[in-house]
Amino acid sequence: MRLLLVMMGMVVPAVILAEPPAGQLPPAFAGTVDFTKDIRPILERSCWKCHSAEKKKGGLRLDVAKAALAGGNSGPVIVPGPKAAESKLLQLVAGLDAEQKMPPDGPALSAEEVGKLRAWIEHGAKFDKDDRPESTAKRSNHWSFQPVRNPAIPQVRDSQFVRNPIDGFILARLEQQNVTPAPEADRHTLLRRLCLDLTGLPPTLEQVDEFVGDLEPGAYERLVDRLLASPHYGERWGRHWLDAARYADSDGYEKDGGRPWAWRYRDWVIQAINSDMPYDRFVIAQLAGDLLPEATPETKLATGFHRNTLTNHEGGVDPEQYRVEQVIDRVNTTGKTFLGLTVGCAQCHDHKYDPISQREYYQFFSFFNSDVEKDIEAPVSGERERFEIARKAHETKQAELKAAVDQRKSALPDMQAKWEAGLVVAELRKLPAPVRDALLIEPAQRNDAQKKAVADHFVGQDGELKKLTKSLKDHAAKAPQLSRAPTIAMGPARKTHVMIRGDFLRPGVAVSPATPGVLPPLRDDNPGRLSLARWIVDPANPLTARVLTNWLWQHHFGRGLVTTPEDFGTQGDKPSHPELLDWLASEVIRRGWSLKQMHRLIVTSATYRQSSAHRPELQDRDPLNNWLARQNRIRLEGELVRDVALASSGLLNRTVGGPSVRPPQPEGISDLTYGGGARWVESKGPDRYRRGMYTWFQRTSPYPMLMNFDSPDSNVCVVRRERSNTPLQALTLMNDIVFVECSQSLGKRLAGASGSRAERIALGMKLVLGRSPTPAETDRLSRWYDDSLKLVNERPPEAGAWTAVARVLLNLDECINRE
Repeated sequence: MRLLLVMMGMVVPAVILAEPPAGQLPPAFAGTVDFTKDIRPILERSCWKCHSAEKKKGGLRLDVAKAALAGGNSGPVIVPGPKAAESKLLQLVAGLDAEQKMPPDGPALSAEEVGKLRAWIEHGAKFDKDDRPESTAKRSNHWSFQPVRNPAIPQVRDSQFVRNPIDGFILARLEQQNVTPAPEADRHTLLRRLCLDLTGLPPTLEQVDEFVGDLEPGAYERLVDRLLASPHYGERWGRHWLDAARYADSDGYEKDGGRPWAWRYRDWVIQAINSDMPYDRFVIAQLAGDLLPEATPETKLATGFHRNTLTNHEGGVDPEQYRVEQVIDRVNTTGKTFLGLTVGCAQCHDHKYDPISQREYYQFFSFFNSDVEKDIEAPVSGERERFEIARKAHETKQAELKAAVDQRKSALPDMQAKWEAGLVVAELRKLPAPVRDALLIEPAQRNDAQKKAVADHFVGQDGELKKLTKSLKDHAAKAPQLSRAPTIAMGPARKTHVMIRGDFLRPGVAVSPATPGVLPPLRDDNPGRLSLARWIVDPANPLTARVLTNWLWQHHFGRGLVTTPEDFGTQGDKPSHPELLDWLASEVIRRGWSLKQMHRLIVTSATYRQSSAHRPELQDRDPLNNWLARQNRIRLEGELVRDVALASSGLLNRTVGGPSVRPPQPEGISDLTYGGGARWVESKGPDRYRRGMYTWFQRTSPYPMLMNFDSPDSNVCVVRRERSNTPLQALTLMNDIVFVECSQSLGKRLAGASGSRAERIALGMKLVLGRSPTPAETDRLSRWYDDSLKLVNERPPEAGAWTAVARVLLNLDECINRE
């Protein structure tokens, strides 16, 4: 132990620090403490690893004076001056907090070191002038955070394969591997592929004949243009978007109440996609349509995107807790859908892998923290005129009923006087005591309470007035209402705090709206939700265009260029063709964010038009087809499996838009809901055969056919559906009432068709698969028809046999896959 400590040219007696009693803070070091010699080594050894510019754990930096004094997510950790003992920093390094040990790794600070820190803080916690720079700007070498480039199109040897620039990027990679691309698929396959990818429906007989018979140059491109102009294009790609928007027709949680107007957002999505609304406007409308200048009900309706969060109406729920949970869902959904980032990982702590701190998470949270849910009047086309006519008729009738009530009331005083005059003793005794006592007093001598008691009793006994009043009330309840729409609006300003460990009951430091520092800054000094939306689609943002074009590519090829569309961070997969991804991202911006133009660009490429036939020679070299030496064979989503069956059988109701419907489902499903309250009343008539995307989605008891075919549960944002192949799917196709009815309808159509058996088999194949059967297929189906004739009990048996043939066609693997 040193006896003398020489500091700053002064000789002072050293203090021997004994270990303090457990649970107590060591006393301040009695000598002079120098930051450079005494404090900086402690901080550098034990603190800066986690609390410096490289890593601000808990939002705290201890290498910069300003940042250290400001504190971290929990607030200040240094209290300079005489109350230094209250400093959280001292309490943690002294081991006084049973839940936290600081430093978490390595040797604990000695009592002498804690005492020096305490003395330093008591004397103002002053840093040297040459401490580290205060810049907090983040840098990352990760590919997705770099600016989008516009790379040159590669030169290739086989120029005949190239139909547009996409093919240059793909072929260049194939030529590096000495692999040739697959041949182009036949015209029937291309037609069905395009129809399913762009409209979600199989080709009609007319479409087959038109395309196969069009041998003029440009036939393929003309087909693409017709499909992109179809109203069903918006349905197909709107369904993809609804997965990300976690669309459902009910609240979720235990009670899971219905949302009768949720479909208004779904219709907006379909119409926006059909009209080729530029994607930047599409995003801004959904995130901040209510804040746009001169916002209309139509633009406000788009904010239904964030009304799809779950809503908790359970008894005893803390309203603030579930409100915070809704905001968290909006933050996480925004990050995943538009930025491809797992921002939700920073809700409770700094992101473990990506440069997103917990403080930045709540700065992002702040953009949504003051929002409120608001249902607005949003009449559909032509509804306003009908409403005005109905309103006037209702008001006229209401006035008539009110006049009748008023007339009856005006006659009551005379009627009451006659009634009082005619009362006999026996009747008087039967009246309530207050009324009887009042009647024994002359009318002119009664006080107000007595007058009221008599009048109320008499009015209550007047059956005619009751009848008229009820008619008035019932009619008022039938007042015509305009259609409504669920939207988001700005509410009273709320202060946002970091939530310690994600707990809304443990607020930390206050934060203001801001975006992650690793990305370009906001172009707004007073940021709000509208400026956030504009920042997301700013061409300088390196993520949005990449995420969008990867999403488009994923649905045309079954896998994205980045196979983790939900995670463009360091734990996600790297792009298989990074130059192509950047070229597409720059191209979508150059084309004014037009989705239709990007679809046309992708599907007219030779890469897209390749055959999907398996290539055994590449099984070991490229098992997942990352090189895209062929097209991918894709299992249809649940909605499309149903749509294809309905369309092929002739049952499909092709109406676009409108409220959700309830097609048949197995008995007992709705009994699983809270108290069996979400009763499933089957839709009648054509509504029974609407497209799958219009099926009412009850979160606690979703339509079982869709769930068997991997539909998301709509509780959270999904940008990539899982695909499975299970026995339950085969049983559904064979036994579900919808598919049985489709088989019956198709069988009836084949039975009633003219021509030979072979011609009717060919008709069935053309309706279901868009192609003609091979001779072997015709032979097998013909033999199946003969076998079925012996088994069916229907009269005539031919109808049952053709239904059996139809069931085989609708259960073919080719029917529920896109080649």
